[in-house]
Amino acid sequence: MEKILRWGLLGTARINRSLIPPLRSSRRNQLAAVASRSLEKAQEYAREWRIPSAYGSYQALLDDPKIDVVYISLPNHLHVEWALKAAEAGKHVLCEKPIALRTEDVDAMLAASKTHNVHIAEAFMYRHHAQTLKVQELLETGAIGELQTAQGSFLFKLNRPGSYRWEPDQGGGSLWDVGCYPLGYAIMAVGAAPVEVMGWQRIAPSGIDHTFFGQMRFANGVLAQIQSSFALPSFSNMELRGTEGALLIPDPFTPSQRSQFILQREKNHKVRVKGSELYLGEVENMSDVILNGAPARVPLEESRRIVQSLAALHRSAETGQPVKV
Repeated sequence: MEKILRWGLLGTARINRSLIPPLRSSRRNQLAAVASRSLEKAQEYAREWRIPSAYGSYQALLDDPKIDVVYISLPNHLHVEWALKAAEAGKHVLCEKPIALRTEDVDAMLAASKTHNVHIAEAFMYRHHAQTLKVQELLETGAIGELQTAQGSFLFKLNRPGSYRWEPDQGGGSLWDVGCYPLGYAIMAVGAAPVEVMGWQRIAPSGIDHTFFGQMRFANGVLAQIQSSFALPSFSNMELRGTEGALLIPDPFTPSQRSQFILQREKNHKVRVKGSELYLGEVENMSDVILNGAPARVPLEESRRIVQSLAALHRSAETGQPVKV
């Protein structure tokens, strides 16, 4: 029988609710523990979600030898610290985006993953969905010719005043939180990081960017634009345009189990895709990598390109100048 991977949750964030059902439905994975900074809170959460073990500190969970994988859903500024501590404890890591706020920190994760022989992955759930895999297939087979431009947006109104997303010292801001999605999609489509970026931002009273607009130039000539916002009505899309056509994707980041997008050539063609539950793919890819040595769909090297590009866009917005990546 294939080994069952036992998972622990570091933190009790709302996003856990999206990962718990696929962990329960997967035959190769088991939700075994949750940790919080308070034992009382961890125990209450464990009772609510029927999780066998609860710990009153993150380190206590990492010290449990029965845990194989941890899911880090902590605020952005804590991702690096606890991913590195998990790796040192011999745990595999699925970490929420952005996995880090500095390129140097991704380098530290790369080194730790090799030193401790663990897999560390960033939780871009849409990358594992059948719709995204179909888009990649169409790009690779030349369905739209040679890619020329990429445009993407992820906008919504953030109405939670106490959220860490409003705090600069906790890695807040729309670019880090949701701008990473269209930026990562463009990098996936091109297969490389941009060589130069330019960014503009609108600042919230707390000091974070509540709206960001960025442009990117890639070495192969592809040009890209991205938008992110905490202050505009909900909207997301990706458009990938090539010399022979375009891919118009109205729901690129949260596709449903029955999604569709447009392949635009002489005529518009609806491409219908039957997918699985959105978060199941990242859980199963973790299992494939850990148990079977399969390739990671979002390797740390790609996460490094994303973090490097996001940081460059921030520098550009702060200085008002283009920045080489």
